[in-house]
Amino acid sequence: MPIGYKPTVFVSSTCFDLGQVRADIRELIQTFGLDPALSEYNSFPVSPDTDTISNCLRNVREKADIFVLIIGGRYGFQTDSGKSITNLEYLEAKRKGIPIYVFVNSNIMNILPIWKNNPTADFSSHVENQKVLEFVENISHFKSNWVYKFDSAQDIKSVLLQQIPYLFMDSLDARKKLKDNDIVLSTAQYPPKSARLVLEKPDGWEHLLFAELCKSYLDRLDHKKFDLEYGVSFSDVVSIENTSDVFAWITIKNNEMLKLIRITTTLVNDAAAKSFGEPGQEGNYKKIQHVCQRLLEVYEQIINWKLSFTTLEVHEDFEPILDVLSGFADDPLFKIEEFVNRVHTEIPAALHSIASNGEHVTLDFTFVLESPDVDSFERELKNIHNLYC
Repeated sequence: MPIGYKPTVFVSSTCFDLGQVRADIRELIQTFGLDPALSEYNSFPVSPDTDTISNCLRNVREKADIFVLIIGGRYGFQTDSGKSITNLEYLEAKRKGIPIYVFVNSNIMNILPIWKNNPTADFSSHVENQKVLEFVENISHFKSNWVYKFDSAQDIKSVLLQQIPYLFMDSLDARKKLKDNDIVLSTAQYPPKSARLVLEKPDGWEHLLFAELCKSYLDRLDHKKFDLEYGVSFSDVVSIENTSDVFAWITIKNNEMLKLIRITTTLVNDAAAKSFGEPGQEGNYKKIQHVCQRLLEVYEQIINWKLSFTTLEVHEDFEPILDVLSGFADDPLFKIEEFVNRVHTEIPAALHSIASNGEHVTLDFTFVLESPDVDSFERELKNIHNLYC
């Protein structure tokens, strides 16, 4: 963090029915010496080029360090997804991994069990929209959420007055661990959940860290996946007229893909296992991070490799072989995504099963890539040779 930076507390709720509550919470946040972020105040950062929803989500994503969610009787404006802005802000905070404090009006918490048993009954005297009850029920299922009841702003203030100092103590403890163990965790390389795994080292932390980092890095490349889907590339157009130069370009691209495939299999099948450490020995968090970063860098390179075909201009006779060659990227891209999503889902589930039931769990994440369609490639290559040689 830069010198002089004060943590930001983002307060999320509907504004019309909870306006005074929000004002009171804002005052408390300022008392702590923290920066409050509430959308109805002029201090709330706004980009004039984006809509209200995008602005709110961007502020959660870029500014929020602590998230306070307050749920009253209104659900608020529903977006195209069917979720309210408050709901989307909450999901953004969950993805970011920051501390979340949830406060639900006591009347809603009291009728929640009744609603669950009678979901088709009329609860309009308690909530504007039954989606409020669905939202509260969904939030209550997250084990990491501690939900507090409130009747007034004072109830919320009392909880925050108790809980914020605990959060401060956690930060001091984390700072001490970093200092004592000479650990340096940049936020770019270690998102919050990953940094916590390195500091706290729960059972199986090495595999959890690997799964969390891989998924985090993959999610950062959504824009590249969209580029590939729409064929968007800002690289310069390459125009090749000489036949021998086209053959040379094809050879170079083929060798590049073979190299990327070799790197991928080495990272997953060799380097990852070594970074976890020998049985009974602790893994190396720096090596785990390195493997994850390199794996997703290779993934990005494969996307760029395939996009390079969209900026190539050659005679139409070469288009069939270029189509076959560009398809060499499809299996590695699919397999890397599949692998990352599997480890992110199956490793935590396996460790939970071991902790809960003492069961022995075996997971096989051996990485096998299909051989490129060499037969089609050689057939098209032979056709080209017959035309030009």
